[in-house]
Amino acid sequence: MSGKHFDKAAAGWDHKQQRLELAAKIAAAISTSLPLHQKMTALEYGCGTGLVGLALAPRLRALTAVDTSSGMLAVLDQKIKDEKITNVTTQRLDLLQDTLPTRFDLIFCAMTLHHIKEADQLLGRFCELLVDGGYLAVADLQKEDGSFHDAEADGVMHHGFEPAELATTVTGLGLQQVAVQEVHALIKTNDGGIERAYPVFLLTGKK
Repeated sequence: MSGKHFDKAAAGWDHKQQRLELAAKIAAAISTSLPLHQKMTALEYGCGTGLVGLALAPRLRALTAVDTSSGMLAVLDQKIKDEKITNVTTQRLDLLQDTLPTRFDLIFCAMTLHHIKEADQLLGRFCELLVDGGYLAVADLQKEDGSFHDAEADGVMHHGFEPAELATTVTGLGLQQVAVQEVHALIKTNDGGIERAYPVFLLTGKK
């Protein structure tokens, strides 16, 4: 899925019940796995329309919601305005190309990493942007055979990930207390009418 695809999809993004359920499960898992508190500043990368970030924002001091899709951010900006949310700001940038002067107590992303070709490089950027003692949370698909996304979908750089390999990667980047849990399973029906579950994991760690 290209940036243009996400821009076009933004208006109807929240209409898919399965997407809402997944976001709720991821937000709940982050909330119960990490010691969130009202003094925390957080960054969400690949925030989309804010389904995960807005669920966590009430437990944080401030959230910077970042995406490369202006269409997604426009939808999120409207939510922030309509709901009079005061602790969430949006920013359009690409962490692999742009710089951020700020450091964060928490960085999280949900179903974003498989769209990033340089996934290990992005994880490195996350770790650089964490304060000492800060937390990282990454939710994504477990390794699958490529059948999850539609054949015509572009921008899919990885068919999920082996959680143990990602855990090794972030440990090598200096994170401690690295843990992985399955938080949800997305059910899709193939052309033959057979249902299949695609597990989604949450990886957490502390700098």
